[in-house]
Amino acid sequence: MTGTNGPTRPSSVGTAIDLHVHTTASSCGYMTPSEVVGYTRASGRRFLAITDHNTATGAVEARNIAKASGDDLVVIVGMELSTADFGHVLVFGEGVEDDWGWKSMMPMPRHLPDGWVAIQAHPFRDLVKLALSGPLKFDLPDLPPSISAIERWNGNDLLSKAPDRRADLDEASLSYIAAQGRSAVASSDAHRAVSMHAYHTVFPRPVRYVADVAEQIKSGEAYPGSASEAELAEIRTSWRRRNAIGWHLMGLDWQAISTKKGHDSDEASEAIRIYGIAQNIVGQGLGAEHLSNETGMPLATAMDFMAIVHEENLDPPRVR
Repeated sequence: MTGTNGPTRPSSVGTAIDLHVHTTASSCGYMTPSEVVGYTRASGRRFLAITDHNTATGAVEARNIAKASGDDLVVIVGMELSTADFGHVLVFGEGVEDDWGWKSMMPMPRHLPDGWVAIQAHPFRDLVKLALSGPLKFDLPDLPPSISAIERWNGNDLLSKAPDRRADLDEASLSYIAAQGRSAVASSDAHRAVSMHAYHTVFPRPVRYVADVAEQIKSGEAYPGSASEAELAEIRTSWRRRNAIGWHLMGLDWQAISTKKGHDSDEASEAIRIYGIAQNIVGQGLGAEHLSNETGMPLATAMDFMAIVHEENLDPPRVR
């Protein structure tokens, strides 16, 4: 993947922050605030940004959990606005968790407080569902000055919803970013742990406060980053499992859907079979090691199936 001004710089040069993560404060989120904090710590990262739909309650809870632990994990509180005119927009800034008048499906504010930043999220998600293969033709509206950046890479699109359209999405995003004269960022849009930090934004200067995030995005210093292609390929495989199992659990024709999306139907069938075994193992109070021994699959793969069982057993069920 290439950046807006040439090849993307390595993520090691600066601080990598996943700017778009959901908790169960979003009806579509599978991770509690505590789990999101735990997953971030386990990955060895020091920064986490949480952007639930039209609320900052999950982010504030995660921030409190991190502070109470006494470690150096920094939780950046944000929000994903559902706007009436520009779809989903990420907003970060000091006080975004306060009652600043935002209500879902209001027009995007044309003016934001100093030190805040807004990012256009996944601008081509709806378009790619309808478009034929090949370059995406689009006629999106000009962004207001209050939106300073655009997601070049959105992990939910690139890993789960439209993994076969990665090149088309990237080309369209680059064209839109250039036409609008905005900064480019990247994020996972993670609703489940498997996608967290796969795509992120790199900040070359130190980040101490949310204002540092806003400043480096607005100035164009921050830039998109991602995990290695091998890691992304593994995540896409994991998402194919989740999709096939999800279609099966919803009573849909998972074979036809898998074929339409270019997925291997045998792979999908095997994922559903293993999921049934994993469910039984969880019901017996056993763990991933037992699943690995019974099926012969690597422990990491068995752990992924056990995570899927946990996700699908959430009460209430998540909105897909």
